[in-house]
Amino acid sequence: MIDYQDVAYAISYLDRLDAVAALEPVGSDSFALTAAVARGLALWMSFEDAIRVADLKIRAARAKRVLQEVRPSPGQLVQVTEFMKPRIEEICGTLPAGLGAWILRSKAPRRWMTRLTGGRQIATSSISGFLQLYWLAGLRRWRRKTLRYSQEHLRIERWLELIGRIARQNYALAVEIADCQQLIKGYGETHERGAASFDAILADVQDGKRREDAAGRVRTLRAAALADDQGIALSKALAAAG
Repeated sequence: MIDYQDVAYAISYLDRLDAVAALEPVGSDSFALTAAVARGLALWMSFEDAIRVADLKIRAARAKRVLQEVRPSPGQLVQVTEFMKPRIEEICGTLPAGLGAWILRSKAPRRWMTRLTGGRQIATSSISGFLQLYWLAGLRRWRRKTLRYSQEHLRIERWLELIGRIARQNYALAVEIADCQQLIKGYGETHERGAASFDAILADVQDGKRREDAAGRVRTLRAAALADDQGIALSKALAAAG
């Protein structure tokens, strides 16, 4: 969390985790729910936005890994070119929340902004190319004000609130819901598809959380979603489960 944002961000992670640890049954020594949320929350709070992607691409560790893979001859120069094709959602996600949401809802401003979504090549081994990504990575200090940050943390709060409510009634089901965070991963369309599967499973939980087999049902649906990122297997599993 410190590497992703700052110390205050790491403290907010621990505060959220404290609230989950308080849900553990008295006398229990498994802490399955806390462990599941600890993993999922760390991954979710370090979601991959354009700022994070730019930051990772200009790190010295990545340059070292590229050289290890290319294995240039002594004295041979290596030029690195990044192929980037941001969608309108990724661009607006780095803007202030109100502005980004307005552009996505609008017509003419959205059409104008879409011109920036064409694929582009950035030579990060050049000064100009490196500075472009360095500037984008530097937006980290304003990340909390961006549209993407507000969207992801709203989803995180809803996830934690649902876990908190269900844990008091069905501990096993709460653990399965916590593990559903595995579906929220990647960047761009990959993230979008995973979020859609995640939402579909949680909607099913809301409809059938009182079922005796609710925990097993969520486990089955999650496995289907992880097996097929296009969502077809999950759709079939939902239909088969009624």
